[in-house]
Amino acid sequence: MSQDSSSPAAPPLSFVQRIVGVVVSPGETMARVAATPRWVDVLIFTTMLVAGGFALFFSTEIGQTAYVDQGVATIESFGRTVTPEMYAGMQQQAAYAPVVQGLSMLFIGPVFTAIFAGIFFGVFTVLGGEATFKQVVAVVAHAGVITVLQQVFALPMNYMRQSMSSATNLAVFFPDLAEGSFLASLLGFIDLFIVWYLVVLAIGLAAVYRRKWTPIAGGLFVVYIVIGLAIAAIKAVLGGR
Repeated sequence: MSQDSSSPAAPPLSFVQRIVGVVVSPGETMARVAATPRWVDVLIFTTMLVAGGFALFFSTEIGQTAYVDQGVATIESFGRTVTPEMYAGMQQQAAYAPVVQGLSMLFIGPVFTAIFAGIFFGVFTVLGGEATFKQVVAVVAHAGVITVLQQVFALPMNYMRQSMSSATNLAVFFPDLAEGSFLASLLGFIDLFIVWYLVVLAIGLAAVYRRKWTPIAGGLFVVYIVIGLAIAAIKAVLGGR
């Protein structure tokens, strides 16, 4: 059914309405964002908060210790041994982690938003979808609000746990799994906040391309799981588990 062209268009949502709406009513909010794609303010907001959070966390002694421990765990998960020289190097790097990680987040946020938007725009264009790149960028940027919520929850938890490992992945529900095993790596890759992010992103893309969000979410989940399976398999093979 076509929309009555004589009906007045809904006014654009304010910045605060869009930030809150992505969390409490993503369907309606993403539909309004798709109709009036404004995204620069939200992208700046999310990028600055994430960058500031990482810089603050790594400026603490606990954060720098967690940085080194995570580096060791990552290297060992691929079957390599951390030498004393490598460990000393990571300790030196930890001193610069607040600046390096903060600046990295300032760069990664906008770049990844553009890359993801470009991928989705290209895929849906091939599938016959009609939308502007600005609309796609807008919904990708707004889905990033969930990423901010992830950091708001995770960074204080990491500080209390003195660890950089995720407190919201599925592996935390199975503490008896052998560390570095295929299943532990796979469950550790699947994070509940990322699942939430993918759902909101699917809702946004559905609003832009006027499709049902569930098949889009299914496609995103398949890609996500495939990536997790590949990483878990590589770790299991290299780690001998």
